[in-house]
Amino acid sequence: MKKFIYFIMLAIMSMCLCSCEKEMIPIYADRLNEGTYSIEVNSSSSMFRIIDCQLTVENGEMSAVMTLSGTGYEKLFVGTGIEADKASDSDFSYFKETDEGKYCYNIPVEALDIEFDCAGFSIRKQQWYDRTIIFKSETLPDGALKSNPVSVIMILTAVIIAFTAISIVRFSRRKENG
Repeated sequence: MKKFIYFIMLAIMSMCLCSCEKEMIPIYADRLNEGTYSIEVNSSSSMFRIIDCQLTVENGEMSAVMTLSGTGYEKLFVGTGIEADKASDSDFSYFKETDEGKYCYNIPVEALDIEFDCAGFSIRKQQWYDRTIIFKSETLPDGALKSNPVSVIMILTAVIIAFTAISIVRFSRRKENG
């Protein structure tokens, strides 16, 4: 009986902890401490490879300075190429060249851990290319995220379940020893 209860307790705690890790829940600016952080960004295209990204959280908003591996894009637009065709010039992020000759762009970021459209305007082809990017919160440094109330609740639930299981084992022993 004791081994069975410990096994159940371990299984429940594992499920609680694993479900927190695998579930992609969007993270908005209010869940981050203000500051500038290095973060990894996944892209849907190898022709749009982000080699460096600095996320800035300030006054409840996020923005990112992304450095691309190549120099083929004149400007970026958060949205699709079709939307970019209808947008005004002030909605675009034009490249700034780094000392190393790389192009970087400053774009707004709505949330981390969600896919969103980002169109790049090709200098050579003079057309928009649709890309999908995702800012990965798991790559933020320690201290960037404020405490996660969902994780705290899950941990507390696991602890309560563990103590309940231990109490059941102790009660069963007392009953057996009579």
